[in-house]
Amino acid sequence: MGKTVHEQVLDSAAILFAEDGYAGVSFQRIAAASGVEYSEIGRLFGSEDKIYEELLESLFSQYSLRMSAVLEGSDLPVVKVESFARALCAFHKDVPNFFPLYYRELLKPSPFFESIVLKNIRHVAYQSDNNIARGIQKGTFRYGINPANATLLLAGMFHYFFLASRIAKSLLPESINDEDFITQALDLYLNGLQKSE
Repeated sequence: MGKTVHEQVLDSAAILFAEDGYAGVSFQRIAAASGVEYSEIGRLFGSEDKIYEELLESLFSQYSLRMSAVLEGSDLPVVKVESFARALCAFHKDVPNFFPLYYRELLKPSPFFESIVLKNIRHVAYQSDNNIARGIQKGTFRYGINPANATLLLAGMFHYFFLASRIAKSLLPESINDEDFITQALDLYLNGLQKSE
């Protein structure tokens, strides 16, 4: 099944906004990239702001839903950490424009930063923090670990890997592949997090 005109516009806009940021994209550029008439884009969305807002809402909601799906439920905290890391990496691959948009929002927040970006990121971070805290309470993870720091470190490892592999491949060893990195990074992370026997 083909994409709707609405989806076609959002897909093209995602690439442009990821490359040039919130202020760097016009209806004209979106029309040229999407192959949709300028007037049709105006009728569908009304303004560049509405396109950007809808794009952020869609991408950040997807992110929140996918990450929440692995952090909810009754799995052990260690299993949830591994599932979260793998889901994060899968999201990087499946939605390649999400993280450039996220970084642009962090560096130069748009009017939608608080209501969309921060809201969804905080939701996922809160769930991860709670998972780490449960692991500490159950005696699986070491006492004294700050759950928020542990969440930041976990997300940061994978965000950096995929950011570097996307924009500066020369920063990474040529022999490294995604699965090797995920496995080794999780091993190093969990060895630091888990209580020694």
